[in-house]
Amino acid sequence: MTADFPRDRRPSDLDQDLSSGYDPEKESEKSVDRDTEDQRRPFERDRDRILYSREFRRLKDVTQVARAGESYLYHDRLTHSLKVAQVGRRLAELLEKFYDAEFENLDNYLDPEVVETASLAHDIGHPPFGHEIEELLDDKVREKSGEDGVEENFEDTEGDGRNGEEGETNRDHDSEEQDESKIQGFEGNAQSFRAVTRLGSHRSGIEGIDLTRATLNAIQKYPWSRAADAKTDEDTDDKWGYYPSEEGYFEFARAGTADGRNKILEAEIMDYADDLTYAIHDVEDFYRSGLLPFDQLLREAGELRNQLPDDFGEDDDIGQHTELLRSYAKSYDMKLHDFGQYINDDTNVEASIEDVLSFFVELRDFATVVEEFYTPYEGTQSERNLLNEFSSSMISWYLEATEDDPGDREYVELGEHDEDGNPTLLVDNDLRQEIEILKQLTFYYVISNPTLRGQQKGQIQVIDELFELLYDEAAPKSVDTSAILEPYRERLNDTDEDDDTARARIVADMISNMPETQAIEMYERMSGARPGSLQDTIMRQ
Repeated sequence: MTADFPRDRRPSDLDQDLSSGYDPEKESEKSVDRDTEDQRRPFERDRDRILYSREFRRLKDVTQVARAGESYLYHDRLTHSLKVAQVGRRLAELLEKFYDAEFENLDNYLDPEVVETASLAHDIGHPPFGHEIEELLDDKVREKSGEDGVEENFEDTEGDGRNGEEGETNRDHDSEEQDESKIQGFEGNAQSFRAVTRLGSHRSGIEGIDLTRATLNAIQKYPWSRAADAKTDEDTDDKWGYYPSEEGYFEFARAGTADGRNKILEAEIMDYADDLTYAIHDVEDFYRSGLLPFDQLLREAGELRNQLPDDFGEDDDIGQHTELLRSYAKSYDMKLHDFGQYINDDTNVEASIEDVLSFFVELRDFATVVEEFYTPYEGTQSERNLLNEFSSSMISWYLEATEDDPGDREYVELGEHDEDGNPTLLVDNDLRQEIEILKQLTFYYVISNPTLRGQQKGQIQVIDELFELLYDEAAPKSVDTSAILEPYRERLNDTDEDDDTARARIVADMISNMPETQAIEMYERMSGARPGSLQDTIMRQ
C-alpha cells in the first residue's frame, strides 16, 4: 500500500460520496488528521465495530449446516465466525513472527487485527438458512431486475463450465456486450461487503460501519464484480465480491493494491482459516451427533493399515501401496471406498480414491486418534476431552503451529506472487487436499441426508413466498401503508418509483438481514398462517 492510499484510511475520511463513485486523485491529494483520544489502533476499532454490530449478532440464529437453534451442540454462523477469527489471527501471528525479517515492511501487508476482523465479518451478509437461499435470492433479484436474458449467460447445462456450445464457455457468451451496471443478482460475499459499507450503522451522517481500507480489502475473498467474473475463464465458482451499487467502495478498498484480481495476503489467510475451521468443526459436530460414521471410517482405516507390510513406518511412502489399499477396500465393500468413489466421481476435489484411503490410513496413526474414536460417540467426559484434543491438534497441524523456526516450515509459508515482492500465502497442495476431503465428509453424510434436504425444501419455499410478499408490499405507491417497517420503508421512499432493481435489492437486504426465526415469523404473519399480536413488531432493527 502506498503513502497516497493509507491502509488505515476510512470512507468517512474522504471528501467524496463513495456511493456515487470513487476518485483516487482526490484521495491522494488529501492529508487526514488521525489524532484521536481513542487508545485503540484503527484496526482494533474495526474489530470492535464488527463485534458490536447488529449484523454480526444475528449470525447466532443463522444456519451453518444444521438449522440454527436445532441443538446447542452444532455450530451456527456466529460460533463459526468466532473460530475462523481465532484461527486466522493465530496463523497471522505465526507468519508475522517467522517472516518479519524476510519481507521488508511486512506490516504493510499483514496485521493480525485485520485478519481477525475480516474473519469475523466474512459471513456477515449470509442470508437465512443456507447456500440454497443465496441461489434463490439471486434468481429473485435478477428476475425483478428484468435480467431473464442474462441468466442463460451463466447456465451450465453439462456441469463442466460450458454453456453447451462446442469450444465456448458460458462466461464468454455475450460477455463483451453486458453492461456491468445492469448485472445484479445476489451473492453472499457481495452482500457482506454491502452490509459493512452501506447497510450497517455506526454514527449519524456516516454510511455503513466505516471500516478501514485494509479491513475492507481483507474481506474481499473474490475481488471482482459479477460482470468481470463472467468475462474470465478462471474457475471461480461464480463467486464475486461486490454489487455495482458498491463499486465506489470496492475501488476505495483496492486503491494502492498492486496485485490486480488476487486476494491480498490477509484475505488469503482468512479464506484458509475459513476452510480449515469448518472442515474440522463439522466433522466434530456430526460425529458427536451420530450422523457421520467417523468411528467406522477409522476402524476401516485400521484394517487397511494392517494390510501394509509389517516393517512399514511413518517415513515410508504410502503411495507405493495405494493399489493394494483400493483393491482391499473395494473387496470388503468399505464405506471408505464408497466415499472415495464419491470424491473421485461427483466433486471437483482433485483427489482419487487412493488419495482418500491413504489420507485415512495416515489419519489413523495421528497421535490424538485414540481407541475411543473407534466406537460411536457417547458423550463421556473422556470422549469430550479427547475430541477437543483431536480438534486442537488437527488445527495446529494445518497451521504448522508447532514449528519454531521458519526454515522448518514446509506446508504453510509466505512467498512472493509478483515482481513487486508482495507476499502471498503458500499452502502445500497435500494439505489443501486433506482439508477438502474433510469438508466433503459433511457433504456426503450430512448435507445429502434426506431429512436435511426436506428441511431445505421447506426453507426455500418460505423465503420464496416471503420475497414475493415483501416485494408486493414494497410497491412505490403503497409503501407508506404497507407492512414494510423502518429503515427499509425510508430506503424505498428514497428510490425512483420505476427502479425495480433498487426495489428488489432492498427486499433482498431485508431478508438477508433477518435471523431465521424472524424470517419464519414474518412469513407466517404475512401469509396468515399465524397472525401474531398487534404489539409484536417482528422486524425490530
